[in-house]
Amino acid sequence: MTSENFSTVGEQVGEFYDQLVGAFDASLYGPNIHVGFWDGHEDTTGLEDAADRLTDMMIERLRVGSGDRVLDIGCGVGGPAIRLAEATGAEVVGVSVSRKQVEKANELAAAAGVGDKAVFQHGDAMRLPFEDASFDAVWMLESVMQMPDRSAALAEAARVLRPGGRLALTDNYERDRISEERRPVIESILKRYLTQSPASFEAYPAMLREAGLRCTEILDVSESTTRQSVRRLGEALAKNMTELAAKIDPEVFAKLKPAEGENLEMPELGYLITTALRTGPTEA
Repeated sequence: MTSENFSTVGEQVGEFYDQLVGAFDASLYGPNIHVGFWDGHEDTTGLEDAADRLTDMMIERLRVGSGDRVLDIGCGVGGPAIRLAEATGAEVVGVSVSRKQVEKANELAAAAGVGDKAVFQHGDAMRLPFEDASFDAVWMLESVMQMPDRSAALAEAARVLRPGGRLALTDNYERDRISEERRPVIESILKRYLTQSPASFEAYPAMLREAGLRCTEILDVSESTTRQSVRRLGEALAKNMTELAAKIDPEVFAKLKPAEGENLEMPELGYLITTALRTGPTEA
């Protein structure tokens, strides 16, 4: 895919989230745009708290503290980055292709009293506006799946990481083989949300290595994340549909609302967490 195509995809995603920004005033996940984490089917944790739990799991994996500089690629409206700054004292810079998300994120950071620690700006993950090796850590929470080329996005993330710096991300992957009958159905749903085809769990370490990163952990957390989130979100949407519809542009809401008889529980798709280190010049 050419850089011109990268820009087109980025613009489409930015426009999509510009239209959606009003939904976060009535968000079921709070200031988050990622799934939650539950300890089991009997866990009654609410959607927002479960999303915060996943954020906390990612914070633990970054291992940063005061004096460190972290880049949040695909920062959404800033909830995770603000939580990271509050928990660690690190300086966090968030980038998003949605200008309205950036505006909302800076408002939320100021309201939380961390406007000096968590700063958000417009930027494209495929051409980050930062110098090489300018960050101690990078994270990508459910954002790489909306980028036009995973390998190129990972290479760009690695570029701005200092040697030894840590990357943490979440992503969709093809957990069970997708049949020829089911593939068009799944691809249609993903396309509606401007999400790319699922990654390969087995190929992920090699993809990271090619980007200049050494995989240190890769976990399948599907049963605790997407499987639970889809079910619980569906239940919550049924109760809050009127409020959400009033907050979102009708055309966008129509696109997001499941079609009659459509099942968003795609059992073939899994959800992974992976961490990696930026390799140095002499490290393979």
